[in-house]
Amino acid sequence: MALLSDPTRSEAVLIGVHDYATLEDLPAVAQNLEGLRATLTDPEVWGLPDTACTVIPQPRSAGEVLDTVRDRARRAEDTLLVYYAGHGLTDPHTDELYLAMPESDREREYTSLRYESLRRAILDQQSSAQRTVVILDCCYSGRALLGKMSASTHIADQAVVDGTCLLTASSETRPALSPPGERYTAFTGELITTLTEGVPDRPDPLDMDTLYRHVHRQLAGKSRPLPQQRNRNLGGLIAIARNRAAASFVPPSTPAPELLNLPLRQSDAEERLARTERQAEQLRLESERLHQQAQRRARETVETAQRLASAVTAVADPDFEPFWFAVPVPRPLYGEDGSLEPVAELEPGVWYLAVEQRGKGILARDEEGAKRGFVLDMTRIEYGVADATADIASGQTPSDVAAAKRRTEWTVREAERLASAVTAVADPDFEPFWFAVPVPRPLYGEDGSLEPVAELEPGVWYLAVEQRGKGILARDQDGTKRGFVLDMTGTQRGIELLTDLDFKPFWFAVPVRRPLMSETGVAEEVGQLLPGVWHLAIDQRGQGLLALSGDGHRGILLDASGIQRG
Repeated sequence: MALLSDPTRSEAVLIGVHDYATLEDLPAVAQNLEGLRATLTDPEVWGLPDTACTVIPQPRSAGEVLDTVRDRARRAEDTLLVYYAGHGLTDPHTDELYLAMPESDREREYTSLRYESLRRAILDQQSSAQRTVVILDCCYSGRALLGKMSASTHIADQAVVDGTCLLTASSETRPALSPPGERYTAFTGELITTLTEGVPDRPDPLDMDTLYRHVHRQLAGKSRPLPQQRNRNLGGLIAIARNRAAASFVPPSTPAPELLNLPLRQSDAEERLARTERQAEQLRLESERLHQQAQRRARETVETAQRLASAVTAVADPDFEPFWFAVPVPRPLYGEDGSLEPVAELEPGVWYLAVEQRGKGILARDEEGAKRGFVLDMTRIEYGVADATADIASGQTPSDVAAAKRRTEWTVREAERLASAVTAVADPDFEPFWFAVPVPRPLYGEDGSLEPVAELEPGVWYLAVEQRGKGILARDQDGTKRGFVLDMTGTQRGIELLTDLDFKPFWFAVPVRRPLMSETGVAEEVGQLLPGVWHLAIDQRGQGLLALSGDGHRGILLDASGIQRG
């Protein structure tokens, strides 16, 4: 559980530019600073002292901002929060993010504050802050997540400060939004609302992960630009607000002025270190628990599949005498076709008839005969009166039995392959590649359940990310579907992926006409990219870009030199 950052040992710097000489004015930014300052100093939210919340509206220069941030970083002993709202600009040559100052213009990037310089001020060697939160509400603020970028790779982590949560209003290719007629910008408005009102059904205090997910959900519901977040060294556990919507929330009983006059707690480095270590240990134990849970579930699935296979393939015990029984807790009833998907559930307090003993299973039905199938767990059942006159005919034809045997054999193999994938470590020599399936195939979750989480469709490209045991960990192009593929026979392989999997699509234009080559690896031209038209870069493929042309052709752009990014 997150611990609230000590407001008496923390500092905040709120920077905003609403009036520009050459750029479009942003009146809502002035309201952003006022509203966020009131929220952070509210004793029922964070309770930051007024003297610890520095507001810089309309900074005179980048130097004023950097000097102030560096000074507050050295003063803060617990958490440093840095917020910027205004125009975000990008260097046309390096794609770096710049934060606009009042006199900035798009043609002279040196008139703006380079984000890298702000990052270095936060990282000042004399800084005493243990944790840092950086919040950027500006266009293309996602550039801060990417850092420097070369032609072939994104070095995302270079832009993230150690022990930090970096929260941005939009991705690196999208503008932020200041809705007309609204008091705040879209992102900061949701941020202030969440900090002020809290998040229902979440613990107190609010950590940055919870804050980000709630703001993301709210903005998505309004079809507004979606925020981004990057954490390092438990940055997601930083908490700068009480959760007023939590059931356990108790408002401070002492007025804010009296709180501010209390003596500062003695700085205790060992206590802070111990707290961080406890949080790290909690995360490690939770990760271990989830992994063990997935392994246990995979083993249980294999055992269930094997027991069901023995029941489907075995002949009925001729000496078995039918009897009535009731289960102590709900238990699955599996069909006679060998599928591991239950056909019904047996309920406590209801009598069922055990018709036959088949291998390691009991063929059972309810009183009306509407529910019928195999029970694989008969432990702790309650026995009723034997019924020797019960109809025990199976009603299955020889072809039904043969099909059920084949189905159970497949289920056992699938369960064993999934168990090997869940319990194995990733092959370090595996090279990711794109592939397409010839027929629909199930995609199984990483929790060990044999219930598919999705289905792979023919004609769609999927990315093989890792080899784990007898399975391939794969995802779709936008990352919404992810899981294990257990059957790769007959798949069509695309070009191997040699770059970072965190590639973000962007619009671009070419300076001259350039060919679009087939993505299958064959030296075949599939289209042309024309100047003066916007095209979409979907993915990085080696030294080239997987692109979608303005007229709908899809292929590899091998020469990306001199392109103009949108």
